[in-house]
Amino acid sequence: MANNNPELLRLARTLGLGVFVNSVRHLKLALDCGFAAEEIIYTSTGVRRSDLELIAALGVHLNLDSVGQLRMFGELAPGRSCGIRLNIDENSLGNVFIGAESRIGVLEAEIPEVLEIARRHDLRLVGTHVYLGTNIVSLDTMLAGVERTLELSDHFPDLAYVDLGGGFPVPEEGVPEFDYEEYDRRITGIFTAYSAARGREVRLVLEPGRALFGDTAVFCTEVLDVKVRPDRRLVCVDASASLMPRSLFYGEYNAVDVLGKTGDPIDGKPTDVVGSTTYSRDFLAKGGKLPATEVGDVLVFRNTGSYGYSMMTQFLGQDAPAEVLVAADGTPRVIRERGGAGR
Repeated sequence: MANNNPELLRLARTLGLGVFVNSVRHLKLALDCGFAAEEIIYTSTGVRRSDLELIAALGVHLNLDSVGQLRMFGELAPGRSCGIRLNIDENSLGNVFIGAESRIGVLEAEIPEVLEIARRHDLRLVGTHVYLGTNIVSLDTMLAGVERTLELSDHFPDLAYVDLGGGFPVPEEGVPEFDYEEYDRRITGIFTAYSAARGREVRLVLEPGRALFGDTAVFCTEVLDVKVRPDRRLVCVDASASLMPRSLFYGEYNAVDVLGKTGDPIDGKPTDVVGSTTYSRDFLAKGGKLPATEVGDVLVFRNTGSYGYSMMTQFLGQDAPAEVLVAADGTPRVIRERGGAGR
């Protein structure tokens, strides 16, 4: 989901990482990139019966999202093991992934029915899964969700792992740096104590894909035109919001620089960066303090390594850009050719 380039997936595999997928398309991509079934976690909200059959046949780790999905899996694969996705009620951050209004996971009130279905079909519920949210910087907020997750995990006697999902922030201006060392210390203590209380090792699973790749890439595009308005400058680039869709999905913009230039605007006017389409919402940045910009300059958008290329759409019909991997010694290599409207 965060990054679907086969070259980078293969690289991640050589580092000993697994992969999270929520579609059969991505499942097949992971297998094609050399991941073994036991290195893949499949979690989704709603799975076709035929897809459950495939997942069961492959032996991929599976977290199910509802009572109905668990019942279907029990009918298809009695005697097997799986995990269950929880919707915890600890929602200090007020995000859309948790709580009664969320569409994700089973509620605490549904756990007795979950256990009954598992008993009826001889299923072993060996794991719990949650997604605590995105860009959580506060350790106390994150760990409050962890503690609540472990409380609900007590209901499952065969528990072998707890999957806390992702949510770690990508470093950005104005966003406090996440304290990974303190997180490591505290989460290790929590899981050590929890494993002791359960009388067995309970494995911690994390899905930090966005945080791993987010700040490793930039999106570069050429300036095609500049308009000067009374209150701002409009810089039109050889791209569009369909190729940088963060604003379309989240209403947020990536920070942007002008390659080889620094300083504030010469006239003090803010800059909006717009795409080369007629779509009225085709903005890639708003209100930036860019230095004097002219046709032929290159704009560099930061932190586009996750949910950048994988989120592009065909909406505005523009060619997807090439993707270039720069080795540690500075050698560049094209790992995805330019072309196609989206992909």
